[in-house]
Amino acid sequence: MPRTRTTALTALLGIAALTSCSSGGSGDDAGKPITKQLAQGEITQALPGTGEVLPGWELYKGKGVTKEGARCTESKDDASPKGWVRGGRAWFIYNGSTDNMMDVDICLFDTPENAKSAYTAWKGTESDKEQAPKKQVGEESVFVVNPGLSENKVDGFSRSGNVNIRVTMQGTGGDTTGVQDILAATLKRLQQVQDGERATATAAEQAKKGKKG
Repeated sequence: MPRTRTTALTALLGIAALTSCSSGGSGDDAGKPITKQLAQGEITQALPGTGEVLPGWELYKGKGVTKEGARCTESKDDASPKGWVRGGRAWFIYNGSTDNMMDVDICLFDTPENAKSAYTAWKGTESDKEQAPKKQVGEESVFVVNPGLSENKVDGFSRSGNVNIRVTMQGTGGDTTGVQDILAATLKRLQQVQDGERATATAAEQAKKGKKG
């Protein structure tokens, strides 16, 4: 990918970092787990869109329905994880180019226990690449920096009740701040939908909350 484009994206994430706090502990919404069996349309609404993530990122081919549960696990046998019900996915590109891309996945399970098991498998076993978030998102969350043979990439994972969320972002320069804000915004949107409200939360709002923290 062009060095100028990567540098610009890394700089953007650095700016986002200035709006986040470095305090530890559980997130404000960690005690409000997702327990409802959300319908497909509710999952789609909870997925963020253009203008609801970070500046420069825009939806690519819209929001999609996850038709195979295998997307919600790192299993090599293409089997859906136990208890998987349904899911959704949003693709994003940066500044109109596919040189850097981002995915946001939501995976719904029948029970929190099955979601927890799938979460553990989904994040993989590269403990040496894991980083704890500065502020917890949901009941458990973690970043995996440059998983596998990848470079300049961050995978962020969160579990809340019976839902798992993953944000995969390229071109981060190792900065996890933007991924954290998008994870937090996606969880907040799920909570809004569960409460019968419209999903309106944005990554920018979550960054401001982090700054206050």
